[in-house]
Amino acid sequence: MTIECAQGRLPAIRPATAADLPACAVIINDYIDQTEWLSRTKSRDELAGFFTPELLQKRTVLVADVGGEIAAYVSVADGFLYAIYIAPGYRRSGLGKMLLDELKLQYPAQLELTVFELNVAARRFYEREGFHEVPERRDDDTEEGVPTLLMRWRSAA
Repeated sequence: MTIECAQGRLPAIRPATAADLPACAVIINDYIDQTEWLSRTKSRDELAGFFTPELLQKRTVLVADVGGEIAAYVSVADGFLYAIYIAPGYRRSGLGKMLLDELKLQYPAQLELTVFELNVAARRFYEREGFHEVPERRDDDTEEGVPTLLMRWRSAA
């Protein structure tokens, strides 16, 4: 699948390198700053401190590289999707679907993730991609003060 981003460049989904991690930190920090309902519980610097080369040893991190610019990333381990964030200028471009499609190839049996209950757009996106809520795994006691829902995708095969 090839998706042309608004800037006219084709994205490449590839494993992240240590050099990509600062861009990933900017993407998540910008998302937090731009989301009114989401409280910042860690400073930008503190959150950026999680994006070290050691992260690449613990998790699979994939990036969407658009002409040398990191436009999105995912972080996953053992079939659990810890993060999927898209830079503002690239949202609704198909990059999230491309990243999820790659993860479904890498984890063909099942993927799980948590999503903030108030993130209606993300919940709709995951539902379109075949994820279903696991109601008994709702978490009302989060650091951010916003409940999270567990969602699961299982292969139809």
